[in-house]
Amino acid sequence: MEIVQTATFEQAESPEVQIADDSPDRIKVWEFLIMFWLLLVSGNPYFSKKFDIVIVISAVIPIYYIYRNSNKAISYRTIFIFTFLLGYELMHAIMFQLDYSLTIFKLTLVLLLAFSSVHLFGNRFVIVLTQTMVILSIVSFFFTALCYVPGLNRFLYNLASNLFYIDQGFKAYVNPTLLIYTFSHEYFTGEFSYARNPGPFWEGGAFAVFLLVTLFLNYSTKRIISIADLFDKKSIILMVAVISTTSTTGFFALVVLLFYYTLRTKSALKYVFLVLMGLSFYISFLSVEFLGSKVSKQLSESSTRNNRFGAALMDWEDIKKRWVLGSSRRIEVIFGTQEASMETRRPNGFTNFLRNYGFVYFSFYFFLVFFSFNCILRYHNSWGGGRLAFFGVVLLWVVSFSELIFDLAFFKALIFLSYAYRFDSQSDLIASEPLLQK
Repeated sequence: MEIVQTATFEQAESPEVQIADDSPDRIKVWEFLIMFWLLLVSGNPYFSKKFDIVIVISAVIPIYYIYRNSNKAISYRTIFIFTFLLGYELMHAIMFQLDYSLTIFKLTLVLLLAFSSVHLFGNRFVIVLTQTMVILSIVSFFFTALCYVPGLNRFLYNLASNLFYIDQGFKAYVNPTLLIYTFSHEYFTGEFSYARNPGPFWEGGAFAVFLLVTLFLNYSTKRIISIADLFDKKSIILMVAVISTTSTTGFFALVVLLFYYTLRTKSALKYVFLVLMGLSFYISFLSVEFLGSKVSKQLSESSTRNNRFGAALMDWEDIKKRWVLGSSRRIEVIFGTQEASMETRRPNGFTNFLRNYGFVYFSFYFFLVFFSFNCILRYHNSWGGGRLAFFGVVLLWVVSFSELIFDLAFFKALIFLSYAYRFDSQSDLIASEPLLQK
């Protein structure tokens, strides 16, 4: 592949905007399968346990992409991003005297999967993601309903446990999965009186994260002028799915998302809607078990337990020691052991990411995400969306408060989305239409 210099970040911000073509919402089977695979690699519990094998199998996608594009140029920007991300891991290996050979190999495959997936979809990435998540949401509603059918629910739960066996590990529990849907163990063990909806992911909170990112990206492709624009069919399905996860962070992030977009509308009724939404949230917070009571309990235990709030406090103490370059992804640097346990578990994704990688990597990653969001907004709406793009980054910070997400393949793909939504015709390694349509 030839190395060429392509447009800079500043050039992509030029006033000359290419309006997106009116692509049909219907997605092709290959698009669904690749997006579904990307999501499974990122969040399915069975795939996580078999990650080494799964990520090697996933290499088929970038190998195919590279083969089809072997005669195309690769930009200095692409080389710089890969070099920075992989070089940072190498730096940590040297700093802390860690064996990172396998880690860097797997991360390379993750980045290639993310990079090639974005380029295969091209400017249909958000459309394919939205449609895929809508399909998965509808499937999840069906299976969640089956969880309340006596006899059949236990049969499906046991079938998932046996068909896709997952070792319990240090948590002493497992959420069995059928790949298209994961069963939340709390309902089946009697801990909860209701069945949470994890979709195909490891738990309900994780499903909520992917749903909210999808909802934000879907909104980014359309003009939100009235309140009704927030409630198209696809968005309603995604919102209902978020609520069905019974995720505290997911519910709070959904309110923040709707509140922010409502403020941006031109409707005179927006203030009435904001008041109603505020009252509904307040009443729900006081009366719904997974909201107010859960938050109060975790806050009261934060000084003694490593829950979301406690983990943030513990991570902050470690961040202050190495806030510039971080302490690496290996827990042995902090805890002196590589064995995962309840003592080494730090479930706050936001502070964990900053603790692991420090301010330099943190800033680089979120600048690329911000740039991607801004490109999507300009591509679809013909105007600069700097504030809205930054809100998208803030939304990621909010949803990551309860989930470790930023090392996942899907969230690596976010840093490459600017390639698919660039305005200049010389974008490296992209076509205006998905590759497989050629």
